[in-house]
Amino acid sequence: MAYATAISGKVGLITNPPIPRDGAIMGIMLAAATIMTLVCKLDATQVTNMPTFKSGMSACICVLGVAWLGNVFVKGNMDTIQLIAGDLLNQYSWLLAVVLFFAAMLLYSQGATTKALMPAALALGVSPLTAIASFAAVSALFVLPTYPTLLAAVEMDDTGSTRIGKAVFNHPFFVPGTATIAIAVTLGFFFGGILL
Repeated sequence: MAYATAISGKVGLITNPPIPRDGAIMGIMLAAATIMTLVCKLDATQVTNMPTFKSGMSACICVLGVAWLGNVFVKGNMDTIQLIAGDLLNQYSWLLAVVLFFAAMLLYSQGATTKALMPAALALGVSPLTAIASFAAVSALFVLPTYPTLLAAVEMDDTGSTRIGKAVFNHPFFVPGTATIAIAVTLGFFFGGILL
């Protein structure tokens, strides 16, 4: 965090960074793992047999495969997605939450969803109240059971109660997550209407 702040354009403590932020994150994490292994005198040959390592590698494979494929699809069709979403929002601005929900489900990123759709929604005349109230819908990363934290939770659960169902969408995160987003959007419209 300190390095990312130091190399940022606004702070500018390091104007010509030797490595980019993402490379620094990976380097620092690997250095910390090495130091922990040496200081704690761990048997490094056993690391690959640990359940946490297996869960993490399983999540990585899913993310590199399914998430990458979804991201490529969405980026390749971004103009069409924005056009369809724009037409829909032009007629029914309250559907912004639904559009954000489905876009976040495909983009796997709250930031990417916001960046892709919020400017277009505001340009189409969606009210600030609708934009603010609908923002909670960008948290729909859990819908497709391919998000890393969801997969890690499934892999690490020894009880077997946290698992992905045969119908893909019938996993234990779907109902509480969707209900939470629906409640948050509803409360956003309610309190936004009072405060704004």
